[in-house]
Formats: sequence, C-alpha cells, structure tokens
Amino acid sequence: MRALPTGLSLLRIVAQGLVPATGSPSPVAAVGRMLAIQGQQVSAIPHAILARAPHSSRADVKGAFDSARLVRSWPMRGTVHITTAEDHYWLRAALKHRYGASQSAALRGVDDALVTRAGELALSAIGERGPLTRAELIEAWEEAGLRPEGEVFHGTHPMSESFAKSWWRRHMLLRLHVEGVLAQAPLGSNEHLLIDASRLPDEDHGPVGAGVSRTGPRHREALAEIARRYAMGHGPIGVHDLARWTTLPVGESLRALEDACEAGEDDEGRALKRIRVEKGARGGWTPDPRRPSRSDPDVYYMPSDLEDRARESLDAARATMLLASFDELHVGYKDRSCLTDESGEALICPARNGMFRPIVVDAGRLVAVRPVKEGLIFLKGAPSAALRGRVERAVSATLSRLGG
Repeated sequence: MRALPTGLSLLRIVAQGLVPATGSPSPVAAVGRMLAIQGQQVSAIPHAILARAPHSSRADVKGAFDSARLVRSWPMRGTVHITTAEDHYWLRAALKHRYGASQSAALRGVDDALVTRAGELALSAIGERGPLTRAELIEAWEEAGLRPEGEVFHGTHPMSESFAKSWWRRHMLLRLHVEGVLAQAPLGSNEHLLIDASRLPDEDHGPVGAGVSRTGPRHREALAEIARRYAMGHGPIGVHDLARWTTLPVGESLRALEDACEAGEDDEGRALKRIRVEKGARGGWTPDPRRPSRSDPDVYYMPSDLEDRARESLDAARATMLLASFDELHVGYKDRSCLTDESGEALICPARNGMFRPIVVDAGRLVAVRPVKEGLIFLKGAPSAALRGRVERAVSATLSRLGG
C-alpha cells in the first residue's frame, strides 16, 4: 500500500491546532475542537493539551480538570479519552451501543445488579467524602462486602479467586464509566479522581439535542456531528479513520461524513469538503465534489478553509515539535503513513504492546522519539547537525514550558 502524501501530515498539524494560528485560547477549547483526545497516560495529558493551547499553562490544565470542565472517561471504543464536560454525555450515549453489549458480556458472574450496587456505593462514598481515588473506591466496596456471587468466568473459563477480584473490579470501574455513573476529573497524585458524572451536562443537552442514542430520533444527526467534529479537528481524514476512531461500521461512517458534508457551514462559516488524494510521499490532491456511493480509499474529508490556513502557517507546520505519548497526531488515525512508515511505528511502540513513546516531528514527519529517562532516539541513526540542533531546541523549549 502506497503512503499518503507528506503534505497531508502538514494539513493535519494545522487542523489539530498545533500551530499558533489555529491554537486554542484555553485547555477546554483545545479539547473541544478535537472532540476527544486519548488520555491513557495521565502524565502525558497536559503535554497533549498545551501543545494545542499555546497561551495556557499547566495550572490552567489542572484548573480545567479540578472544576470538571474537562473529564476523563471511556466515551467510545473502550479507550480512555479526555472530553469537555459538555461533550461527555452525548458522545458516550451516541456510541455506547458499539461496545456496551460486549462489555456487559465480558464477565459472567458480574451481573447488572452487582453493577447497580457498585454504583450506589460509589456515589454514596463520593457524596460523603468528595472525589475519590480508585483505591479509596475499592476500599469502600470492600467495606460493604461487594463481590460477585459464585465463580467469575471470562468466556468459558473460571478465574482464580485472586485474579477474579482484580479483574471484576477493573471491569466494574469501566462499566460505571460506560453507563455514565462515574467520570474522572480532579487531578490527584498521577491519577484523576472519580466524581459523580450526574453533575455534568446530560446527553439531552448536546449539540443536536435529545434522542442521540441508537434508538433515539436524533441518532443519525449525532453521528453526523461526531463525523463533522472529528474531521474538523483531525482532517484530512478518510472513512476508515472515522470508523476506527469510533468503531462505527464503515458504511455508517461514510453516511455520517456525507451527512456532515450536506449540513453545510457551521457557526464559523466552515464546511466539510472532499478531496481525492494521489498516494505517494510527493502525491497531491484535488477537490472531489461527487458524493461517493461506497467507501473510496482515495477520498478524504477536511475543513473547507484548511488549505488556506495551512498556506498561511506553512513554516509553523513544518517546525520541529515534541509531542506527547498517545498524541492524536499519531493515534488519531488508522492510516498514519503521511507521518511515518513501519520503521517509525516500531520506534514509537517497539514492544507492540500499546504503549507509545513521545514523538518528535520535523517538517511533518517523525524524526525521533524521546522515551522518559532514555533521551532522544533518532529514526535513522545519527541525524545531521542541523536536525539535531532543531530537535534539541524544540525539546528544551517544550520541557521548559511543561516544567521540566
């Protein structure tokens, strides 16, 4: 499969707010323009947000979480993400059907009654003591004698008692987030504390109004809004990128993107447009006004003003930047070939275990990673003196801004 043009990586950098001209005025606005950003590694979250909010500080990020204007949860595909409080409930409700059943059936012996009781105990403890650590919640469950009745099975295999204990607790925490009972917000000691999610705007107060669940009257509108927000904050994106990001089927993802295109301009006067991409590192793209009848791997979607904004910010987009582990510029797409190749993917995640290293990008391409306590590792051996200088200056500036 031929790689995407490097130029698409520069467009994505601009769309994601990684240049001053498209950066956001606050951490909440930075996350909102992306709809959601991955939040698996707590220590990497401020870095990812501040890269998109050039005039904000770590204190601003902490304040946004402490006030629950930003929250951490599992709004889609079983992967922890950061969203704004306003987007948390409706996004979760619109996509819950894609993983709710599989999560509910993941463990036999952990039934709905147990989940309900766990949620009641959690909310009672939070009501009495305020936001809780995970350990404090588990302690509250222990004190109440909360446990499954009988053996716990994963599939057809019974678990040992010790393994089942940790496994069902982990599953319980995930279920309570998926069900909208709990969310995470205030920042504790390298973890986000658990809060009562009912304090957040409910699913009927999202951008398309009430009825966004799969059986609701505005579910299709909600999927179109998800497609629009994803493409606006990540574009150019293909149908398969959206399908991976949301776990929606490819056909439903195509319909959502086309619905978003037909919706016309948003409040900022921007619309989505299609382009047809010529593959290859030096390939280009042309406008494609035709509505595709089926998924086309060469058709991509992006904001109508993105090319103009990219031309105005080309130097900034080509600049050297240190980005966080799990940054959306890398993990936000199925096809990341405009950013790096297979050797770069191996450098980012050498153990292939889902744990990603911080990345250094130069001229829209991966040039190095910077694992904690290991220092810089360049992609293709010893870099030129000029490249090393650019990378070291970018790393130094970013670490200084992050506080070390």
